[in-house]
Parts: sequence; C-alpha cells; structure tokens
Amino acid sequence: MARPSTTLRPRFAPTIKPQPHLLGITSSTVARWIPTLGVWSAGAGCAVALFASAIPRFQTDVLKKIPGVAGYYESNIPDCDKPF
Repeated sequence: MARPSTTLRPRFAPTIKPQPHLLGITSSTVARWIPTLGVWSAGAGCAVALFASAIPRFQTDVLKKIPGVAGYYESNIPDCDKPF
C-alpha cells in the first residue's frame, strides 16, 4: 500500500517544476526579447553605417561592396585633380 504524503495537497493542485535558467534568464525570456533586440540592433547598424559613411576606409571596406550603393561612393574625379 502506498504511503500518504506528509504534506497535504489539494487534489487538483498543479505540479510545480523548476524551470531551467542561467543567471535568472530563462528560454521564454530570451524568446520574448529576440524581436526587440533584433529591431534595436538593426537600428544601431543603420546608425553606424550613416555616421561612418563619410570615412573613406568604411566606404571601401563596406559600402562599395553593397551592389545598390557601390556606384554612389565611386569617385569619377581624375587623380590629378584630387588634392590628397
């Protein structure tokens, strides 16, 4: 015969199981924050591209490799007319 438990529990009480976490961050918390973090990171990336578009190194390394944007940053000025 089974022993009755020492604590009294209601018959229809839910069973409580601990949810795995890392420093208090659970998988459901991460799933809720992914869309928000994606929007903010895309906005930050666009801001960096906007503010760094005047830097020549950023133009050659990043912007000239994007197919639709490459023509805008190519210089048509002859080398003899450039002061530097």
